[in-house]
Amino acid sequence: MEFLNIALTFPTAIFSTLLLIVIGFWSIALLGFADIDMLEGDVDVDVGESDTGSLGFGGVPLTVSLSLAIVISWFCSFYAHKFFAYLLGDGVMFYVLGIAMMLGCFFVSLLVTAILVKPLRKFFQSKEAASKSDFIGLECVIATGKVTTSFGQGKVQINGTEQLIEIRCDEDKAFSLGDIAVLIEHNDVANTYTVVEKPW
Repeated sequence: MEFLNIALTFPTAIFSTLLLIVIGFWSIALLGFADIDMLEGDVDVDVGESDTGSLGFGGVPLTVSLSLAIVISWFCSFYAHKFFAYLLGDGVMFYVLGIAMMLGCFFVSLLVTAILVKPLRKFFQSKEAASKSDFIGLECVIATGKVTTSFGQGKVQINGTEQLIEIRCDEDKAFSLGDIAVLIEHNDVANTYTVVEKPW
């Protein structure tokens, strides 16, 4: 009962809800109905410096890093609530200090997650590099009203699935929603693809 009381009481209840969503997502993913890359992109957040250098979430799918952050946040919040609930007080201060505790736990989770994802990057880099090269030469359907040197998205069919990717083109190339373009180059720094008009 104490466990349920803490888990279902603010502020831990917020992370408990998110944790249930994470468990649901990974259950669906294990059944093959969801892809870990479904959120299209990685988190690339600099959260500070340490003896190990710059900490960041780059190099792993957003679903992985976000799930880790939520799980760690829940544990931090649960035990902080368990041992320091008496500091929260009553009334309005309960919610004010509860929000402060929640934000503190989330910040701690970012630091811990950034450290944990580092050894995981090698498991995703080879797959990511291969998939990027596989896109070159494919056709894509423009999914935005325009494509410029700094904006644009396109839909690509690959391995039986449709993926939404970031695309760019020269300013003098006029693309609009629904047009067909060809991917000719990938920018590793910006994680975008250069597109040109379909030559046939």
